[in-house]
Amino acid sequence: MYSLEQIRKGLRYPAMAEREMHYQWQRVRSVLPHDIGIQGSYRTGNIGDRALGRTFSGKLSAMGYRPRTFGRNTEYSRAPVHILGGGGVLHDWYGTDHLRQRLNFVSEGGAVIGVGVPGFKTTEGRELVRSGLSDVELVTVRDKWSRDRLAPHYDGDIHVTACPTLIRHDPDVPSSGRTGVNFRQWFHLDPEIMSYYFDYDGVTNFNRAQDRYLANITRICEELDDPVFIPFHEKDETFAHEHLDIEVLPYEFSVRKTLERVSSVDRMVATRYHSLVFATICETPALAIAYEPKVSSLADRVGVQSYKPHTSIPVEFDSIANRDDVRRTAERNFRLLDDICLSE
Repeated sequence: MYSLEQIRKGLRYPAMAEREMHYQWQRVRSVLPHDIGIQGSYRTGNIGDRALGRTFSGKLSAMGYRPRTFGRNTEYSRAPVHILGGGGVLHDWYGTDHLRQRLNFVSEGGAVIGVGVPGFKTTEGRELVRSGLSDVELVTVRDKWSRDRLAPHYDGDIHVTACPTLIRHDPDVPSSGRTGVNFRQWFHLDPEIMSYYFDYDGVTNFNRAQDRYLANITRICEELDDPVFIPFHEKDETFAHEHLDIEVLPYEFSVRKTLERVSSVDRMVATRYHSLVFATICETPALAIAYEPKVSSLADRVGVQSYKPHTSIPVEFDSIANRDDVRRTAERNFRLLDDICLSE
């Protein structure tokens, strides 16, 4: 029960009340009956992360289990099986507290499914991974780049699969005849982080590189007929209004709506990783701007040319290849999970 003063404080500060309600809901969720607990960054406002959470819940429910998704700071669930599910979650670029929490969630026989691994620069981070994954039953990663980053710190089998979201289906929305674009803020991190975790060792002037990126996205929009900006995060919408003179669709925290938007366009300029994932699902011809290696890795798998943000970028689109093969590879995440962790 809350005191009268606590209630008054909540009325004065709605954001504080909202956080408290979220915290209490997380406590309730942790004890509701469920077979599988899934931890990830599913409520941060990122459509790609939300798609991962919805995909895990939907697929595992269809398989006959009772899953529950939890936020990235959750370390406990009453479920007999714990999953660290999707996203670029294994890294230490902003410290090790979050890494410890994630590993604690799966440290006793759980599974790490379809994740990205930017890497571990600190000794503490590397030691955490070695110890935290030592009893994990199954590890799958979304690309070979992640496998290569994880392999020096984990002795078990690492299965290269694909992003779990790729099992979703095209909503097959009628064509609008337009070209969708998605750009995000880039070079907002420390140059040392960009170099180590995202393969930008050759960049000597990050301010100049950012200026080139902004010039690139302006030119791309000028060369396109009737472009429309599709945000995958509320920050995307803010960024687009600040730097572009095109129609910007309002951000909606909806996987269904965003997937329908990508399905409706004839071509897609994809910067965020999941904007390319959604283009792949919809077989929308794409041009990929690989601000991180995860984007170029997926682009290579589906036959789409990719370019780093500050390099010369021709406005040319490639048809999506191998969509069904990539989808089957993504489905393998759940087959392995069922065979190794869920079957008695």
